[in-house]
Amino acid sequence: MEPVVLNRERDAADRIKRMPMLFDDHHDEDFYGLPRKYSIVARVEVKFPIEPRYHDRQHFILSDINGAKIEAITYVSVTVKHFNNLLHEKHVYNMHNVKFGLHPGEFNFRHLNGPMELYFNQQTIVEPYTFPIQMPPFPKHIFFNLDDIAELPNRSLVDIMAIVVHMDTIHRTMWGPFRKIVIMDARGSLHIIKVWGDLLNKNALRWALAKEDYGIIIGTMFRRFRKQEFLESSDHTAIHFNPFHHNTHYFGPIQKALVARNNRQFAVTFLEEQRRR
Repeated sequence: MEPVVLNRERDAADRIKRMPMLFDDHHDEDFYGLPRKYSIVARVEVKFPIEPRYHDRQHFILSDINGAKIEAITYVSVTVKHFNNLLHEKHVYNMHNVKFGLHPGEFNFRHLNGPMELYFNQQTIVEPYTFPIQMPPFPKHIFFNLDDIAELPNRSLVDIMAIVVHMDTIHRTMWGPFRKIVIMDARGSLHIIKVWGDLLNKNALRWALAKEDYGIIIGTMFRRFRKQEFLESSDHTAIHFNPFHHNTHYFGPIQKALVARNNRQFAVTFLEEQRRR
């Protein structure tokens, strides 16, 4: 065996011994005849319902101690039932014997569009993480340039950071109230997000202040629909207003320019043009 291959296997073996493994530590080169079962510490961010047709599959979204996210999947009805009863949202766990794999691509639906995913099986052991731990308040990977989202598969969940520029009137439907909000990304491009229900009602004052002051928001788990020109909040979306985040400085010059301009007509025109499409 060539020295390069031996070194690759030795490095991968060393990574397996370190605890806990981080999601961003797993790369394509880990998949050259090497064992792919690891131990991780993760928080369950979302537990999706069991697949309704055959009850033989369930998806989860996990985050590690750095805020990186990954989608986890379990198959076979007995195993699905076991992890559905065992795992709870917002709880942190020690997980052993989890298996990593490559993302299958656009033709196999996944909620996240990452390079990797992981699997729970009958050998996976899950224990509550009992040591004090401070999980990060925001995701590690956030979109600042929202044009990049257009390349993602349909119905992907994304995390964004942007400036609130303008808010449309509230629309009421049989599914609840929603509002379209015009935001500006770090490159100065305008986009629209569609926000539903309690995210509006419980944050009415925060939204008003964000509009008045061109405030920055971080929105997590917005759903991207390919046929729509906007992102839409999901049941798992959270909004953080004026977050204390190390990348908000990218938006400082844009905020100053918007305040100096003191005219939102360009955002109103943008919203009307989007309606006519």
